[in-house]
Amino acid sequence: MKFRNRTLCIALLVATAQAADFSAVKDPGPHEIQVESGEWIDGARDGRDVPWKAYLPAGADRPVPVVVWSHGAGGSREGGEYLGRHLASHGFAAFHIQHHGSDVEVLRELGVQAMLWAVAGLEPELQRMRDVPFAVDQIERMNREGPLAGRLDVEKIGISGHSYGAITTLIMAGQTSSAVGDRLAEPRFKAAFAMSPSRPRNGSVEEAFSDMLMPIFHLTGTNDEDPTGRLTAEDRQVPFQTIDGVEQYLVVFKDGVHRTFSGREGGYPSIGRHHELIKTAAVVFWRAYLLGDAEAKGWLQDGGYEQELGVEGSFDVKR
Repeated sequence: MKFRNRTLCIALLVATAQAADFSAVKDPGPHEIQVESGEWIDGARDGRDVPWKAYLPAGADRPVPVVVWSHGAGGSREGGEYLGRHLASHGFAAFHIQHHGSDVEVLRELGVQAMLWAVAGLEPELQRMRDVPFAVDQIERMNREGPLAGRLDVEKIGISGHSYGAITTLIMAGQTSSAVGDRLAEPRFKAAFAMSPSRPRNGSVEEAFSDMLMPIFHLTGTNDEDPTGRLTAEDRQVPFQTIDGVEQYLVVFKDGVHRTFSGREGGYPSIGRHHELIKTAAVVFWRAYLLGDAEAKGWLQDGGYEQELGVEGSFDVKR
C-alpha cells in the first residue's frame, strides 16, 4: 500500500511503535543456550589471567551482539548467570569475566568485611578496570579465529555489571575515577547497564560524571544499601540524577535489596517478579541500543516499561 498523505503515514508509524509490547521478553527466548568458559592471559600485565564464561545463542543465523558482565566484590564469572542465560536465549552473547584481586578468592581468604575494604584499594581497582578493555580485545580476537569466529557482532557491544561491577560499568562509560587518576572509558561500548550503581567515593560528583559517552540504564532498590555501610540506598540514584547529555533510565524496585541483582532467590516476597523485570529491562535496552530497535526504545521511553513495572517500583527517563 502506498500512502500519498505523509502526515497520515507518520501518524500510523507512531501508532505502531506505541502499540509494541515487549512484556513477553521476561520469558526465555527462542535460542538454545551454549556455554563456554576459559581464561585469557594478558602478557602486557605480567601474565595476568582473566577467567571468562560465555552464554551464547546456539544456532544463530547471523553474528550476535555482545554484552560484557563485570561482577561485584567477592564475585566471580559464575555471577549473574540468570541474566546471561536469558540474554543468550534472546540472541545476545553474554561474556562474564572475573577480576582477580576483587573476586571470590579474596572473599574466601579475608571474609566479607575485610574483603570489602581491601578491594577498595588502588591496585585492585586499576587492574579490574584494565581487565575490561583487554576482554574486548580478546572477544574481537575470538571473532576472527577459533570456534567462535564470525559468530559475534563486535561492532555492537555493551557493558554491564553489579555493585563494584556497576562502578566498573560507569567508568567504562566515561566516569572519571580520582582513585585511579585516569579516565579509563572504553568507547567500543555502545551502552551501559548498571545494577546497584554508586556515587563516587571521593571527589566532585559533577566532575566525575561530566563527560559520559553512552546511554545508561541504572537499576537499584529502595533497600539497596552498601554492605560496608558507606552508601545509602539513595546514593545509588546519584549517577542518574547527576549525569546529563546521554539518554538514561532509572528503575527503583520497591523493597529491592543489594542482592536482588545477583540472581539469588529469597529475601523478600517480590524478588522473583523483580528478576523478571530485570530480564525484561535488559533485553529491551540491548535491543534498543545494540540493535537499533526503535520500537524497543519507544517502549522504554513512552510508558511501556513503566506500565509493566506497575506497583513494583518507580521508573524515570532522561532523554
